[in-house]
Amino acid sequence: MNLLNYYPELSEKYPKYVTQQQLCAICGISKTTAYLLEQDGAIPYSKCVDRLLHTHSIKLEDALALKYTREHGYRKDPAYAIAMTSYYEKQLARYPDTLSVIDIVNITGYTKQSVQRWVQRKYIRYSFLKGRRYYIPKKMLIEFLVGPVYNGIQDKSETQIRQLRAFSEKYIAERGDQ
Repeated sequence: MNLLNYYPELSEKYPKYVTQQQLCAICGISKTTAYLLEQDGAIPYSKCVDRLLHTHSIKLEDALALKYTREHGYRKDPAYAIAMTSYYEKQLARYPDTLSVIDIVNITGYTKQSVQRWVQRKYIRYSFLKGRRYYIPKKMLIEFLVGPVYNGIQDKSETQIRQLRAFSEKYIAERGDQ
């Protein structure tokens, strides 16, 4: 997944390399948090010294990866979350851009009541009513499928178990881990 395309407004607004202060603005974090993330190695950076001015140079893509992981609840392995998002985008390519509750039931294997509860509790961040039916943008569903609420469900549906196994096998094969 290309994060520059995922956040087009930020890609246009900021240069290829950003400062620590710009990182804070992009991710909505404090300067102390940014410093600690740099020291822990979570954000790669290089020091730039211009006579009296010392700045940190950070790739915009790394800043966007941090923003993405903070929004989606995957702080330990952003590559995993990005790969999972890409996996679901491919799996749902044949579906329209706006999904009904019944579509989501078919995709997830959960009941209509479960899906409606996710919508009502705002676990799926955006939905709208048309008549008496909920509709959800595919992008919001994918965000939910990758997020901590869906993946934290204790009693997973058979469909979710199959999807997670298929994704894990693909992810391991692509990374070469065993």
